[in-house]
Amino acid sequence: MNDKHPIHTTLSSEAIRILERYEQELGTKNIVLERALLGMDKLRFKDKIDPQSIGRIIKRVKTGIKGFDELLEGGIPEGFVVAVTGPPGTGKTTFSMQFLLEGLKNNERCVLFSFEEKADQIIKSAIRFGWDIGEYIDKGYLEIFGFTLLSTEEIIEIFDIFKPKRVVFDSINILSDIGDFRRSSQWRTILKDIKEKKMTGLVITEKKHGLEVKEFDEFDFMSDGVLFFDKKHMNDLDQYKTYFIEIQKMRITKINEMPLEFVFSEHGIEFRVPRELLKNL
Repeated sequence: MNDKHPIHTTLSSEAIRILERYEQELGTKNIVLERALLGMDKLRFKDKIDPQSIGRIIKRVKTGIKGFDELLEGGIPEGFVVAVTGPPGTGKTTFSMQFLLEGLKNNERCVLFSFEEKADQIIKSAIRFGWDIGEYIDKGYLEIFGFTLLSTEEIIEIFDIFKPKRVVFDSINILSDIGDFRRSSQWRTILKDIKEKKMTGLVITEKKHGLEVKEFDEFDFMSDGVLFFDKKHMNDLDQYKTYFIEIQKMRITKINEMPLEFVFSEHGIEFRVPRELLKNL
């Protein structure tokens, strides 16, 4: 045969020897065999992928929340869908609004699907922290769908037309059967579309328990990341509750699962992260 070189030049020397022996014995090239060897050939990746540079390849989306992005190597990986979960009144919606606001400040289009509140209620709540999100709506950077009763097709159409970079669903638990919805083809279609279009999404879900209970629901397993919000009295003498977040999961990211304290300032949520913790990440 005229061409004795393999069609793939990334095969290891051992794999090439197998192919050459096959050709010598049978006098023909077997492309199927060559591709099979290529699939099993782990050596070919050594010169192509530098594990030390993987972190530099991953594009991360900043939340804009003081003291938090440092805990995620700079932010949430682009294209991720993250579950923001915990008991009611623990800061989940505020955190998600700050996430959208950071995108809006950088001229990114954002969409909020609320299953519980009207659009005007959401705008009024944002004013509490000095966030004039109405300005971004007027400029065409933000779309809010309050009391959302949209079909999967309508949500996908919104993605296609508006082309958002960030999306929030608040709160998914209002659906009658969260387990069935998570397993449904409709939800899988939405998730697939978010990832294919490289949007980054937060899905707010409710828990009936706090951090003291280690139970996970369908959305925790489905999500690329899980942020658990909680609040509690530190002792019987405390008049006010202390707020915490635990980063329970974030793929391709080095995390610390220790609950971290945060406060509500006049500008939203702020984290107070010990320097010692940042050194260990």
